[in-house]
Amino acid sequence: MLFSSVFFFFCAFSFAQQEFEFSIPDSLQPKSYIELKASFDADKKDSLSRYVYAKSYIAKATQDDNRLEMTKGYELLGFAHHHNYRKSFSYYDKAIEISKNLNNKHYPAILYIYKGAILSEKNNYKEALENHLKALEYAEANNNVELAYVTKHNIAILKKHLELYDEALEIFKECYEYEVNNPDRDEYDFLQSHFSLAEIYIEKNTIDSAVKYNTKGYNLALKLDKRYCKSFILNEGLIAFHKKNYRQTIEKISKVVDSLGDEIPTRVPMNGFFHLAKAYDSLKQKEKAVVYYKKVDSIFTAHPYSFTTNLIDTYKALFSYYRATDDKANEAYYIDKALLASDIYKEDYRALSNKIIKTFDRRDLLEKQKELNKALNQKDKKYSTLKLFAFIFIALFSIAIIVFYYKQRQIKRRFQELVEKHEKAVKAKQNLTQITNEDEKQIGLADDIIEQILVSLCNFEEKHTYIKPDITLPNLSKRFKTNSAYLSRVINTYKNKKFAEYLNDLRVDYAIEKIQSDKHFRLYTIKAIAIEVGFNNSQSFARAFKRKTGIKPSDFIKQLESIST
Repeated sequence: MLFSSVFFFFCAFSFAQQEFEFSIPDSLQPKSYIELKASFDADKKDSLSRYVYAKSYIAKATQDDNRLEMTKGYELLGFAHHHNYRKSFSYYDKAIEISKNLNNKHYPAILYIYKGAILSEKNNYKEALENHLKALEYAEANNNVELAYVTKHNIAILKKHLELYDEALEIFKECYEYEVNNPDRDEYDFLQSHFSLAEIYIEKNTIDSAVKYNTKGYNLALKLDKRYCKSFILNEGLIAFHKKNYRQTIEKISKVVDSLGDEIPTRVPMNGFFHLAKAYDSLKQKEKAVVYYKKVDSIFTAHPYSFTTNLIDTYKALFSYYRATDDKANEAYYIDKALLASDIYKEDYRALSNKIIKTFDRRDLLEKQKELNKALNQKDKKYSTLKLFAFIFIALFSIAIIVFYYKQRQIKRRFQELVEKHEKAVKAKQNLTQITNEDEKQIGLADDIIEQILVSLCNFEEKHTYIKPDITLPNLSKRFKTNSAYLSRVINTYKNKKFAEYLNDLRVDYAIEKIQSDKHFRLYTIKAIAIEVGFNNSQSFARAFKRKTGIKPSDFIKQLESIST
């Protein structure tokens, strides 16, 4: 599927590698471009080998002074780094620069499509739209009709995510007409077009059109792959809701919503659970409605970029329910969740979607929060026996404030020391500790063995291999073609650390560098950062970070953000 394959192309793990002067290995010298590309595609698990094939491809194209093949080589190098999407973008940008004057049907349009698709997945909608528009410009300029429609389709998907349904509908209709009249169309893309049109007509409450495209899509799914029928059955439930047939809504959506599959965007099950909740609400079954509103909230908590305006109605329903039941703690909790969602989307998302801005009225939420706090205070004043506790609370609060500010000063001081120390370490790049002759005798290994291990460690550090999650002393020893005892001795002597401490320190240093240099990386949760740099969980990462730096990773990010603002 061209539309979906372009949009969801990037999903595998990559190997980050510093650029260096490259010579084509002897074994690859006689290979053609086709053979190098085939080797690259076949070796998907070995990121290092893919890197070598891509660099060899570029080196060969450079020798031949072939700009089109150089473009393809940098495209491959971008693929090899797609786990680190900003790194991959640097290679796509090089390919764009080389190819923009080639008048080629595919380049640089396809490169802008890659960038736009990834940025859409990262919910950086502003940059995504800019790249899609650039792709469309080059596709049309170079007369690539199919690629132009791929790009239009991606722009429509983006507008649909932003709930700009009228704008998205016009583009989808144009793409649909192109597919209808194209005998060589991809049937799976055609299936997706039916689903997208049905979705938009449902949102616009144009039910006859929604039924038309949903029925056609369902029948096409029966022929292609019955698994895709579930999405159309969910749409049938949404159509039933708009027809106020709430029991049929519950029957249809409940049948499929829990088994849609991981490949379906999270906003689809969120929409399903939301309409289940609304259906139960309409049937005056408030407790069941709350269950499904909470399912919407749980998906958003796990995937905080899966945002729709239905989320606002979800939080309104939840805090209204708990207000009616006089559960002020839960009422306050869901008002806070609504405000948190507002903060997340106050820039790119809200800037691009006027509907979101109008629906997500932060001032109204803040007013409700203020009223709730006032009500809580009035309730507390009814109980005279709490006066003593209030006095004690104020005293403890004052002490806590003093302790808090003292700790903040400590955190700030340690942060400044950490930044200065890290900058000096980066400039110095001293990987080896000075060793005396006595130390060399104590290690008890031949000079050539020590040298081989040190070179391997240097490559290990420079290529950031340590961020792989499965690094252990035995498997690293095997990779270095030595044994665990030798490797352990060299690390203990030349790094002055045990293996676990050495590995964790490298990962912490890498995390510090990424947090400082990549503002998008700072938006990750601590758990996501931990996994990204090689730790198995957030707890082990936080312990290692604090042991090395003296502060928690969350405090480091806060301090860095305070400087940026």
